[in-house]
Parts: sequence; C-alpha cells; structure tokens
Amino acid sequence: MPYSMTGFSTVKNSFKDYEITVNVKSLNSKGFELSLKGDKNISIFLDLEIRKLFQENFERGTFQVVINIVYQNLSSVLDPEKLKQIVSQVKNITESAQLKLTDDKIYDIAFYQINSNNSEELPAELRENVINTVKEAISLLKLERKREGESLILDIENRLKLIEEMVLKIESEKEEILEKAKERIYKRVQQLLGENYSERAFIEATLLADKLDITEEVVRLKTHIERFKNLVKLDEPVGRKMDFLCQEMHREINTLGNKMPDFSSYTVEMKTQLEKIRQQVQNIE
Repeated sequence: MPYSMTGFSTVKNSFKDYEITVNVKSLNSKGFELSLKGDKNISIFLDLEIRKLFQENFERGTFQVVINIVYQNLSSVLDPEKLKQIVSQVKNITESAQLKLTDDKIYDIAFYQINSNNSEELPAELRENVINTVKEAISLLKLERKREGESLILDIENRLKLIEEMVLKIESEKEEILEKAKERIYKRVQQLLGENYSERAFIEATLLADKLDITEEVVRLKTHIERFKNLVKLDEPVGRKMDFLCQEMHREINTLGNKMPDFSSYTVEMKTQLEKIRQQVQNIE
C-alpha cells in the first residue's frame, strides 16, 4: 500500500559517555529535500552518509533531521587543560570589555569554541552509534508514514467508490437523456426553419445530436477508476501517477458535463469528490 509523505519520529539512545537524540519530521514535496541540524560535527562529517540513508528509503518528501548529542562525561571528549585555557581567555576578554557573565555562560562559550575548532574525524564508535540511531528513526518514520498512508488510501477508496457509482448511474441513464436531447434539437431546428425544414436539415440536426454522445467519456472514466484501484494496491511510490489520473478524470468529467447539462448534479458531485481525492494524493509518496 502507498505511503504518506508526512510523519514524525524520534529516537533517544544512551551510551556510556553521551546520549544521542534524533528527531525526524517529513512533509510532502514534489521531490526530495533534506535539512540536517543539531550537532555541528555531525553535519560536517555525516551529512552525505545520512542523506544517502534517506534517499535509499524514501523517494519523495521534505525531511527535517535534528541530531543532538549530550555528553555525560565531558572529559571523554574534552581536554581539561585546553578547557581551562579557553575559560581563562574568555574571562579576560569579558573583564576587559566590562561584561558580567555567569560561570555557566562562560563555560558555554568555551565549550562552543572548542567544538567549533574541532575539525578531526568523529570517533568510529560515535559515528557508528549516530548512524544506527538515525536508522532506527528512519524505520519508525516509515511505519508512521505507512499508517498515515493507509488512512489516506481508505479515504481515497471511499470517494472513488462514490464517483464510480455516479458514473454507472450516468451510463444507465445516458441513452434516455440523449434521446430527449435529440428531440429538443429537432424541435428547435423545426422552429427555426419552419416550412424550409428538409431532410438535409434533419441530417444536420442528427449529426449535431450525436456530438452529445458521452459514451467515450464514460468508458475513459471507468478505465481511470480501475487504474486508480490498481495503484492503491501497490507497495511503491504512486503519488505522481495518482495526481496524473486526477487530472485526466477532471478533464473527462468536464467534457461530460459540457455535453450533457442534464447530468450537472452528478458532475458537480464528482468534481467535489475528485478534488478531495486530489488533496489527499498530494500527501502520497
């Protein structure tokens, strides 16, 4: 069954010296977009690898990924002597500038400075733990998108059934309506031509009436509906195909309504249901 493009997942894993939190939010999009925020070193060293993981699992969507690492034991990632040195420098600068900062703020600045200057490769263990946590978040997101997709498909199927019922009603009534339309045309031609009404005029009136035949539109609508039914059963990205079918169905319904105003109550309702289907399809991957 097709997946929705909207969803959210969060995973928090604790390790000996740190805690990794990954939050992922996905929204609908015509293509694939990903933004990675949070820990600076993760963005520097793992952006391409994380992006590849998402591209392998999702075809479409806008993904907002936030990865944060909270260190329980700063000595595992910081050089204490270096920290003291930078803290001293920060204090000297703030005092010379006559600024009053709390110790917590000074240490925040010092830690940020150390982290900003750290251009070394991530430790292998940390790298592996981050990637595994991201994979868990992706798995949860896929489940969320699947559940949302099931809800969307159920709504689409119900609305598609309503459209199909109206198409079948039109099909069963069209011959009778067409004959009435022909009679109106014949009478109108007779009124206009009076005594000049001839066999040729009758033939022209018949040809004009035949243009009101909606058999082709009905057949194409039924075909599009069957294609839609098949698409909702597929376990692959079908959002673009569904969107195309919505456009084709809208075109056929418009043509049908223009040819046969007698069916306006049906065509108006079909357009209403089709627009709601189209809105749901925008969220299908």
